[in-house]
Amino acid sequence: MNLRPIAISVIASLAVFAACHGADSAHHAHTTVFEDAAAMPPLLAPRAIQPAEIRGPVRLLSSDAFEGRGVGSRGDEVTRAYIESEFERLALLPMGQDGGFTQPVPMLGITTEVTQQLAANGAKGTKSFEAPTDYTAVAGSAAQSAEWKDAEVVFCGYGIEAKEQQWDDWKGHDVRGKVLLVMNDDPSSDPALFAGKTRLYYGRWTYKFEEAARRGAIGVLLIHTNASAGYPFQVQQANHGRENFWLPFADGEPVLPIRSWITEDAAKQLSALGGHDLDQLRAKAESREFAPVPLGVTVSLAAKNTVRELKSGNVLGMLPGSDAQRSEECVVVTAHFDHLGIGPKKRDDAIYNGALDNATGVAAMLAIARVCAEMDPRPARSILFAAVTAEESGLLGSQWLARNLPIDRKKAIANFNIDGLGIWGETRDIEFVGHGKSSLTALAERIGAAMGVRVLPDSNPENGTFYRSDHLNFARIGVPAAYFKSGSDFVDRKEDRKRMKASYTATHYHQPADEVADWWNFDAAAKDAQFVLECLLACCQGDAPTWTKGDEFESRR
Repeated sequence: MNLRPIAISVIASLAVFAACHGADSAHHAHTTVFEDAAAMPPLLAPRAIQPAEIRGPVRLLSSDAFEGRGVGSRGDEVTRAYIESEFERLALLPMGQDGGFTQPVPMLGITTEVTQQLAANGAKGTKSFEAPTDYTAVAGSAAQSAEWKDAEVVFCGYGIEAKEQQWDDWKGHDVRGKVLLVMNDDPSSDPALFAGKTRLYYGRWTYKFEEAARRGAIGVLLIHTNASAGYPFQVQQANHGRENFWLPFADGEPVLPIRSWITEDAAKQLSALGGHDLDQLRAKAESREFAPVPLGVTVSLAAKNTVRELKSGNVLGMLPGSDAQRSEECVVVTAHFDHLGIGPKKRDDAIYNGALDNATGVAAMLAIARVCAEMDPRPARSILFAAVTAEESGLLGSQWLARNLPIDRKKAIANFNIDGLGIWGETRDIEFVGHGKSSLTALAERIGAAMGVRVLPDSNPENGTFYRSDHLNFARIGVPAAYFKSGSDFVDRKEDRKRMKASYTATHYHQPADEVADWWNFDAAAKDAQFVLECLLACCQGDAPTWTKGDEFESRR
C-alpha cells in the first residue's frame, strides 16, 4: 500500500491551524550572547507558546487515524511524514539520511507466543501459572523458540553487583542455565546506600535483565509490585503477546531467552513450593551478607517467537545557531513520537492512542521549534530537534541516535527531553528529574524564579524515572540531560486535580484510555512547554552545562 497519499491527507488537516496561529507569531526579539551565565537575562523567549499550539497537534497525533503510532506500522509512517512536513515548514536543516529528515533505525520485531504455560514443581507440591494473569513472557533474543525445562529457580535478591557500594548479591554463585527470581528495586533501607530512597540504574528492570544475561541465566522472573514498578501490573500485561522491538543483536552479545514479570502473589506461591517465605527472603536481601538462595523449585515454560525485520526512524531537524563560534555546539531536544499502536481490546477499544504519552511531548517540541525558528537573531548555539522512535520499546530510537549523532558527540552540550506535559491544571511548581546531577539544575531554578515556578526534585525518586526516558541515552554518552515533570501544587482545586493526576497512572497509562478529554487543561500544558523553551534558550546563550562532581555520568563526558 502506498501510504504517502494517506499521510498527506492527514497532514493537510493541520493547514488551517498553521495559518491561524502563524500571524500571532510574527514579532521577534533581539537576543544577546552573554559570556557570564549569571548576568544573563532570566527570560529570552520572544513570545509565549499558545495553548492551541499544543492542542491541535495533540488531537491530531492521538486520533484514531494515527492508529496509536505503533513502531513499524502505518501510524509510524504517517507520524513521521507529519513531523517531517512541520520541520520543513520551519526551514530546519534535514539531518537524516541522504539529505532527508529521517534517520533510519533498523529494528527487529519479535512476537512471543507461550506454547507451554509456566509450571513449577517443589517439595511442597506443583503449581501452574497462567499468562498474562500471573506472569508475562517476552523474548530476549531473536531465536525462533525458547524453553525452560525443569530449570532450577534461584532467588537472587536485587541481583546487583556494585563495587562502589561494597554490594554483591551474587557471591560467586553460578547461575548459568538457571531461572532467577529477582526484586525490581535497589536497597533503600539505609540512606547511606544506593542513594537511599532515590533509585539508581541498579534498581531498573533493564539492569536486572542485562545482568542476568551477562551471567548466563536462561530467564528472569522479575517480581512486580506497584510500589517498585510505579505502575500496576496491567502495564506489563499490555506487552504480553504483542510485538516487542529490539535493535539488531550484535554478535556475541549476551541475551536472555525469556524475560518475565511475575505478580507478587504468584512469586509468593512459587517460593512456597520450595518451603520458603518470600517476605523473609526479601528481608534477608536487604543486607550486604545476602547470598543467592536456591528455592528447591524447578520451572518449565516454552514459547515460540515470530521475528521480522522492520524499519522506523528518528526525524531530525537542525536550527543553526547565530553565533559564529557557539553555533558549532548543539543542544539536543528530544520527544518520542511512538506509542503502543493497536493491541488487546479494553472496553471495546484496541487503539492505544498515547495522547499524553507522548503526543503532548511532540506537540511541545514542535511549538518550541516554531518559536526558535522565528527568532532574529536565532539562538547562539545550534539546536537539534529529534523526534525519536521506539521509546516505549526500550528507548531504542534515542539509543540509536546517541550512537549515531549527525554531529560530533563532544559538540552536543546538553539534552532537553520532553515526555509528557501537565494537562490537569496550572501549578506553581515543576519537577526536575535528575535534580542536582548537573549545572542544568541551577539554570532551571533561575528560570523558575523568573517565571514564578518552584523547581523541585522528583517527588517519586524511588521510581527511577531518570532511567526511564530518552534523556538516559544522552547521559550515557556524557551529555548533561534534563527532563521535567508536571508539578502538583495546583493553583486551584488542588485536591481534586491531584486525584485526577494520580488516576492517570492507575487507569490511563499505556492503555487505550490515554485519549484527549474535554477537561484537559492546555493552558497548563503550554506553560510546561514554555518552561522548557526558556531553559533551552538560556542553555543556548550561557555557559556549557557540566555534570556535578562525582555524578555517575561525569566520567563519560
